[in-house]
Amino acid sequence: MAKITIPHLVFSSLYFVLALFTILMLVLTSFTPDFKHMFRLTTQPFGVYFSISAILLACGVIVSLFNIVRIYSSHLPKLYSLMIGCALCVFAFLLYYELFVMRRTYFEPFSFEDSLRLTQENVFSKTIYQMFVDYICYIFFVIFPAIFYIFNFSFNKSTNFGKLLQLIQPSFNVMLGVLFGFSISPFFKSGILGYFDLMLLCVGIGLVLYLCIKRNIDSYEIFNLFLLLIICIVIMISSYSFVDSESYFEVRKAFYALVLFGWCSAWMMKLTIRRSV
Repeated sequence: MAKITIPHLVFSSLYFVLALFTILMLVLTSFTPDFKHMFRLTTQPFGVYFSISAILLACGVIVSLFNIVRIYSSHLPKLYSLMIGCALCVFAFLLYYELFVMRRTYFEPFSFEDSLRLTQENVFSKTIYQMFVDYICYIFFVIFPAIFYIFNFSFNKSTNFGKLLQLIQPSFNVMLGVLFGFSISPFFKSGILGYFDLMLLCVGIGLVLYLCIKRNIDSYEIFNLFLLLIICIVIMISSYSFVDSESYFEVRKAFYALVLFGWCSAWMMKLTIRRSV
């Protein structure tokens, strides 16, 4: 069983809070008439989930800057500083894009005209940007780690590049976090693409269940898997009104930002520096 580290605890705690809030919000929205507008209100432009994503990305920028200074002034190979610099650029670009570039659609919940717009056939269609983010996260944080875990691939640790690849390998918790976010989608309302995404989700869940059987997992991973299965059931049996594909995407982005922050923080903090005596 892997050693429980501070980044591991922080990621699991944040995942628990965000996942539980999302599950409760979706259940109340779908089954309680008095809360039927909650999903729209929490996912509206610059709403709750946007704020969560922005805070996590900003924290990623801060953590990356701190570790660049820490590593660059140490004995460690500068390849590590370059990798942290790449992570910093990703965090900074995503934060800038979210704040100043990405265009969002405003809907007035009590407007008859906007209500009609939300009944159009293409209201749940994913944009190119949404598909790009979803599939990139799925490939790099679900498929690739699953392949390495299943086939027990190892890297040549005698080289700095091999050590780096071993260091940045996503954890099992990262896979669960991405799948949780990926599951927040209107699968049965998005046409052929929705069923394709549903198939990818089933494949991802199948991979993590297989890994649960093949390897030892800790209590945090077991509980995170339990939350993933709960949200899948909630999504399949629930229905939501006054929302579009953008609302679902705001939730997914929050989990992707959490995964990116948790993954980068984990491997950055593994880079230890020898203290001079």
